[in-house]
Amino acid sequence: MHISSNEILTLLVSISIMLIVAKVFSEFFSRFKMPAVIGQIIAGILLGPTFFGHLAPNFFTWLFPSTGYLRGIVFLGLIFIMVKVGIEVELSSIFKQGKSIAAVSLFSILIPCIAGFVVSWYIPAFSGTYKSLPTSLFFAIVTAITALPVIATILLDVKIFHSDLGMIILTSAMVNDIIGWIFFSSLIKTVETGSIAIVSILTSLGLTIFITIVILTIFRYVINELLPVVQARTEWPGGVITLCLVLSMFLASLTESIGIHAFLGAFMGGIIMGDSPHLNAHTKEIINQFIDNFFSPLFFVSIGLGINLITQLSLVQSFLITLVVVISNIIACLIAGKISNNTYTDSLAIGIGMSTSGTMGIIVGIFALQYGIINATTYSSIVVMAIATSLLSGPLLKLILKPKEEVSLIELLDNNYIPDCACTNRNELIQQLSQHIQSRYGYDAQQVGHAIIEREQLMSTGIGQYVAIPHARLVECKKPVVVCATNPQGLDFDAPDGKPAKVIFMVITPQHDNDVQIFIISKIAQLCSNPNVVSQILNAKTNNEFIANLKTSTHLMAMEGYGT
Repeated sequence: MHISSNEILTLLVSISIMLIVAKVFSEFFSRFKMPAVIGQIIAGILLGPTFFGHLAPNFFTWLFPSTGYLRGIVFLGLIFIMVKVGIEVELSSIFKQGKSIAAVSLFSILIPCIAGFVVSWYIPAFSGTYKSLPTSLFFAIVTAITALPVIATILLDVKIFHSDLGMIILTSAMVNDIIGWIFFSSLIKTVETGSIAIVSILTSLGLTIFITIVILTIFRYVINELLPVVQARTEWPGGVITLCLVLSMFLASLTESIGIHAFLGAFMGGIIMGDSPHLNAHTKEIINQFIDNFFSPLFFVSIGLGINLITQLSLVQSFLITLVVVISNIIACLIAGKISNNTYTDSLAIGIGMSTSGTMGIIVGIFALQYGIINATTYSSIVVMAIATSLLSGPLLKLILKPKEEVSLIELLDNNYIPDCACTNRNELIQQLSQHIQSRYGYDAQQVGHAIIEREQLMSTGIGQYVAIPHARLVECKKPVVVCATNPQGLDFDAPDGKPAKVIFMVITPQHDNDVQIFIISKIAQLCSNPNVVSQILNAKTNNEFIANLKTSTHLMAMEGYGT
């Protein structure tokens, strides 16, 4: 194969420009606590026919050709993004959840699907076309599907990622993504065959479910056995990264070869890698960084390159799609909340979180456009909806999750500081802190320890920067309890940055007061985002030193009003 000098030059210049502009905009959006991928999409819109392509059409055509090697790299970016989404899914967490997750997952799929199908079938302004079964099925899927990476970013930004409410949102989104991508793969296969009969749809769905089960059982077992061997016999983390990429591309090739789109195989490959107990949070973070800093920006910038908001945007359609997505998800989660005894505030917050269509809605839209299920104007409206829901979710969650009454972290921590704990593992530390809580507040130490450890098994509470926040809610608890302990050697709480926890805050809150748990955890996370505060806590040898260091901390004074 011969590649001309002009093709090499075009490829290198276009990738460089896409990466630079994407980085600038993603950093800008991140500074304002907005999802970085939205900045990358907007960077693409500015580089695309909406702005740059309109001002310099000839140079735009040369720089970003519609065919060629760049298209292949962008498609590879999509495959690896699906791997990343899959890695975020924790099957073990899904299986361990109770009534709340089941209710939220069921209704947040069922009601938005019905709403998307019915509205697109009967309102042409919504779907941008006349009655079409594939189009209505597409809108059923795009209304219900969630953007797991964007939701995770938003939950981290509003400091509720490690709370029970954050876990409900995240786990429900995992279930939605798995079901949504299975059904969408079936729809694509049906459209490819040219038959939209019910029998054809059910046949495609059956084949897709079968291959999914094979991957999640047989291949999952093989990877669980193979991963420790790779970690032991190859250089870390290179061997693990190679295994992840090769596995995902192999499964993508497998699903593509049997008529199911490659993205499903890549997604399932990510799931079985991420679900392995041998893949720790730090290794996941390295894989994510590899994808986030090259493949992801190229793909999301390419989204903007492919739309012209000047000629293809319908504000009415964009508004209608956004409205149906948000309202249907909120209604679904309010109903689920009634069934699972969640508070109105929690149910509303879950609904807002689940309405974040974001990047996944855009990816679904890309394939629907390619297969003629929707037109270019409808695709542009879906991009606008995805951006709108991603930008609105964070501020709305912050607004509705304000606690009914302020809780002073310093008052809760006073006389609850245990320096230099001589523990060798996290379970031993949890038991020691549980004994402290029993001696001071009368709660049964065994029950407290069991609740904390059970919560740890669902999702690790290491937040990084040498800090962990193990927590649980108890029926017997009437008022929140917070204990802080230090361990100079550090204990493994499976933090994303791989650092051991040297400062551990253990939080116990009342069973039915989720607001106070969210408030305390978010306040601790905000406090410990300052490395100087963490150092001051580690240096404190007595309770008085500990409280004095917190009060004199500029970071804490800004939050709690101490000083001037």
